[in-house]
Amino acid sequence: MIRALGAALVAFGALWAGWRAVEELRGRVRAAEAVIDGLELLEQELWERGTALPELMEDLSSRTREPASALFSRCARACRELDRAPFGDSWRRLTAELAELSPEGRAALLPLGEVLGRYEADGQRAALKRAEEALERERERAEKERDRMGRVYQTLSLAGGAFLVILLL
Repeated sequence: MIRALGAALVAFGALWAGWRAVEELRGRVRAAEAVIDGLELLEQELWERGTALPELMEDLSSRTREPASALFSRCARACRELDRAPFGDSWRRLTAELAELSPEGRAALLPLGEVLGRYEADGQRAALKRAEEALERERERAEKERDRMGRVYQTLSLAGGAFLVILLL
């Protein structure tokens, strides 16, 4: 009885580990999508309404999903503290903290820190478009990895759990 219970727990643990690995891959795709959506909203607001950056960041933090909402919220805070650190430095620090994105995704966001909040709307719009395109490529890469590696993780966890159950019984 105890061996069967132990075997069931081992099987459950293996399946759970595979499920968590697949969820992490799905989370990368969702994070990229959320940031892309946030950048599109940012571009629309800058182009159509010309809202000041601090108010815009605060507004976007409530209109976007994680991790974009956290990024915009922290950027709004950074805008209020411009006397301590330039926005570009804060942006670099905040994008580096986006663990949900891959290093390539974070690198795509870095140039925005130098152009956001400047007076030239066309330059801001072009930089936002470049970042959106780079993040879209990253999202597509993450989807392919999720599809490919997700099946591998699921299969390995199922096979590993079955192997351990057989070994324990």
